[in-house]
Parts: sequence; C-alpha cells; structure tokens
Amino acid sequence: MPPTTLEDLFSSPGFLAIFFAILLTIANIMVGVSILPSYQRKKGYRLHRLLFGAVILSYVLFLCHLYLIERTSVFAYIVFGYLLFVVPITRRINVTLHAVIASVGLVLITVVAAINLI
Repeated sequence: MPPTTLEDLFSSPGFLAIFFAILLTIANIMVGVSILPSYQRKKGYRLHRLLFGAVILSYVLFLCHLYLIERTSVFAYIVFGYLLFVVPITRRINVTLHAVIASVGLVLITVVAAINLI
C-alpha cells in the first residue's frame, strides 16, 4: 500500500534508502565536478570513490526492500546495472561524458523512487 502521509513516507526504510542514494549521488556529482581540474584529482578521488560505493550500497538496500515487500521491478534492476557498469566505464572514455552520464543516473534513480514508492 502506498504511503498516504509524509510520516508514512519517511518511516519507510525503502524510501530512506533511495532518498540517501539520491542525496549521495548529488554529493558525488558535486565532488566529481570539484575534482575536474587535473591538479585536484588526487585529493578528491578517494572521496569520490567512497561516495560512489555508498550510492551503490544505498541502492542495494532499496532493492532489498523492494524484494521484501514483493514490488520488484525490472526497471529498478536496469537502473542498478546502469549505475554499476555504465557510469564507471564512461570515466575511462571522457570525464565530461562521465559527469553527464552520472547526472542521467541521478534522474533515473529519482524516477525509480517515484515509480516504486509513490
């Protein structure tokens, strides 16, 4: 049953997991943009990787919640594959393309949250 109040929404562990995934993705994009100049890359790269791992962990917790409430969707798993494979591969191709692809990932995470929780 979908939540009817904000209290119901924020008490849902699935919503909290996807909410943190969205916030961590925004923070990761901001860190990635801040390390765009080549002289800044060594300092922020470790934080960038750590935030990406936290995004993946949050999203996995969200997928586990969907599995437990029996509302799994193929689109949620496609977005997970996108985050896990496409985003890291584009870093090797072009840094600017990587930033655009990561931003599209943020939009996809938001769409998954809207479709599965509301």
